[in-house]
Amino acid sequence: MHYFMEPTGVAIFGASQDFTTINGKILKYLLKHQFGGQIYPINPKYKEIVGLPCYPSIGDITEQVDLALIAVAAARVPGILRDCGGKGVKRAVIFSSGFAEMGQEGKKVQEEILQIAKEYNMRVIGPNCLGILNVSTGLIASFSGSMEVDHIKTGPVALVSQSGAVGFMLFNLLQEAGVGVNYVVTTGNEADVTAGEGLTYVVESPDTKVVLTYLEGLRDGESFRKTAEKAAEAGKPIIALKVGNSASGQKAAATHTAALTGSGGAYKSYFEKMGIIQARDSEDIIDLAQAFLPGKLPHGPRVGIVTMSGGVGILLADRSEEIGLQVPELSASLQKEVQKVIPSFGCAQNPVDVTAQSLNQGEEFKKCLRILLASDELDMLIVAITMATGQIAEKIGRDIAEAALGTDKPLVVSWSVGQVAKPGFEVLKKAGVPLYHSPARAVKAIGALYHYANFQKNWKLPAIDKIDPLRKSQIQTVLRKSSQALSEHATKELLELYGLPVTKEYVAVTAEEAVGIAEKFGYPVVMKIDSPDILHKTEAGGVAVNISSPQEVRAKFQEIIERGKAYNPQAKINGILIQEQVTPGVEVIIGLQRDPVLGTQIMFGLGGIFVEVLKDFILKPVPLSREDAENMLNEIKGAALLNGVRGRGAVDKEALTEILLGVSQLAVEAEDTLLSLDMNPVTVLPKGLGAKVLDGVLISSDSCQTCTN
Repeated sequence: MHYFMEPTGVAIFGASQDFTTINGKILKYLLKHQFGGQIYPINPKYKEIVGLPCYPSIGDITEQVDLALIAVAAARVPGILRDCGGKGVKRAVIFSSGFAEMGQEGKKVQEEILQIAKEYNMRVIGPNCLGILNVSTGLIASFSGSMEVDHIKTGPVALVSQSGAVGFMLFNLLQEAGVGVNYVVTTGNEADVTAGEGLTYVVESPDTKVVLTYLEGLRDGESFRKTAEKAAEAGKPIIALKVGNSASGQKAAATHTAALTGSGGAYKSYFEKMGIIQARDSEDIIDLAQAFLPGKLPHGPRVGIVTMSGGVGILLADRSEEIGLQVPELSASLQKEVQKVIPSFGCAQNPVDVTAQSLNQGEEFKKCLRILLASDELDMLIVAITMATGQIAEKIGRDIAEAALGTDKPLVVSWSVGQVAKPGFEVLKKAGVPLYHSPARAVKAIGALYHYANFQKNWKLPAIDKIDPLRKSQIQTVLRKSSQALSEHATKELLELYGLPVTKEYVAVTAEEAVGIAEKFGYPVVMKIDSPDILHKTEAGGVAVNISSPQEVRAKFQEIIERGKAYNPQAKINGILIQEQVTPGVEVIIGLQRDPVLGTQIMFGLGGIFVEVLKDFILKPVPLSREDAENMLNEIKGAALLNGVRGRGAVDKEALTEILLGVSQLAVEAEDTLLSLDMNPVTVLPKGLGAKVLDGVLISSDSCQTCTN
């Protein structure tokens, strides 16, 4: 990325002296924003453009060219890229469209340019992108109209976007909000360089403090995961606007885990684990960038609220508590200090109502802010202004800015009026004080600071339990050999390797063998069809419970076999499982789903209506720490059912925790041979009595055809 972002010489193919064209704009913006390196226009139609020598071809340039900027018709791009390779150009940005986004023909040309790049050891950004910026060096390699401004505000924010249009829309909004940006990388079709590589560069740059990214889908998961770890270790927040959260990669749709989670769930789960802040829209990402830009994080959840309206104060307090912040009443001694600098009819409790009158009283308002920020009773401050105009607005802005710049505590402003307060807005923007035009946005922003601070305080990568080489080899061998889903019994044999408490059971191939097993277990028993081709056994009529006599065993044996054959005539039927019947308890579902980019996620939820209808489940990336596993039990909405309600005792949560840890270890050792695991249901018994895996299905990565049947 160094040659992309810090080139010494840049060539512009098809450069034009008409600065209203795309190629003209690229040259115009490099000159306008004073690029520090050499600029080499290439166009055989001109001998010079605005005083710069213009070259017929790249081969006519005698100096070293690090970066080629290409905005010509798609059909001409391969030839130009070959010329660049022959010249020793290391990097190229291809703005041109008409490639893979246009269908098969365009895809072939895109594959051709990738092969050319590999042949010459060249890296390519694009095609179909809006370029890159390194504002500090004047590298404005883009034709976006956002560059028409006379001055670009630079700062420690970096932006990486897979969409050029969205990327420069966000850049423009950041500039309007007074947020300085140094790097912008748009990757377009990602024929070669990916958003993940752009993120790695900006995270590792010492000039970056806050990273923003617009993602549709990542291709290089391992690189992204390493970058996320580096960002977490460096305390550099990544704020992501992730779109396209459909169930792509959901090959194992036969299992509940896959059907429920999808790739959107995988991203959400991974982002939460790594402290990546999720924005919902463009307004959100700008708000969050403003909040994190000052680099101040709260030490705790206690928020102070200063307002000139009691009603706005209540609104802010409600919203703060909804997202996990605390609005503590101030101590008597602190209230006494505050009362000295606010009108007698104000309120000093928290929210602190300074009333509109105090805003006209010299230094009193600023003194109030300083008293609260200096107190060890508060960790952050929201200042809410309603109506103030002209010179008064400017004075309020100065008072708030001085208080904000004099503290290491976060301070954000909610100022809910229009442009009549613009003088105050401009002061705050210039000082870098986060400003929001609604109370809810201010609370959300400061809440994000608290949750990121909490993440930073507690974050660490979970240690992986010692790998058992023999067990690892065994599970990977079984899964690699499997071209279909494993049957319930075969699945449970692998689960037992990890100490998971599966039901006692045997496969019977004849009715008399089934009777013998049932007699040995003792009645009642459960009977199930055992087939890798019939995963939904209940739908196939392949399950019978409360079987209480040899006669019932014989009758059900034949009945289940016949129903299985009718349900799927091609199914391979191993026999009938004779299984112990477990005492009823609380039913849960535990599963694994491997996302092709972000790796394997573990899912936990209550069974039945809770997971099917209410979608009450939690996802976490593996490996799990013991703390992760324990938190999963508490993070679902129905957690109270595990703790005991309405006369029912608590279930054996320790047994559940051990199952989650065992499943996590299975995922680690199976690696990419496993696509999905579904254990549904798992019955959890009362505290101290354990749990039982009643049913399960493992699906290997090579069994996609079975998954779609």
